[in-house]
Amino acid sequence: MSETASFAHSNIQNRIVRYIELKPCTDAFIDTRTPGSDKKENFTIIGPGVSENPNQHVHIAEAHGFNIGGARQPPRCTNSQHSHETAEVFYVHSGQWRFDMGEHADDAHVHLNPGDLISIPTNAFRGFTNIGEESGFLWAILGGDDPGSVLWAPKVFDLASEYGLILLEDGMLIDTNKGETIPEGK
Repeated sequence: MSETASFAHSNIQNRIVRYIELKPCTDAFIDTRTPGSDKKENFTIIGPGVSENPNQHVHIAEAHGFNIGGARQPPRCTNSQHSHETAEVFYVHSGQWRFDMGEHADDAHVHLNPGDLISIPTNAFRGFTNIGEESGFLWAILGGDDPGSVLWAPKVFDLASEYGLILLEDGMLIDTNKGETIPEGK
């Protein structure tokens, strides 16, 4: 006979995240100042996610064996080409989206609408753009308790440095526009 968990009302309330109460991060990644990518909102809902901003709000930090995040973007806003160390699944909550596959976004293009889902394999470069006329939201599920870090396409680093952002090898994001400098030895 298997054991089941019993929850008091107050305990289960700590495990609920309501869409309307999601807390976005607008500077979660190195591309957050790059024109065309500078209006996106990122969400870390369950698990640590892959944000490069240590101040990203995590709605439920407890390990679940997977991570759930989200991206909300206005029309024509792009999430730059990147890959992950784990598989990632996107589920379209709202909006119309184009997924561009490959390091240079030219391997394949897939259009998705509300209710559609795409599974991206480990280490496959992808980027995505809201191609609709209204704000759109994607749910993102990453495998494992530790989803690793983001591997950006080389051009993303070049663009980011033009706007004052530098990503160190350990995942620390340096903002030279705020007077931050690269720590000695890094």
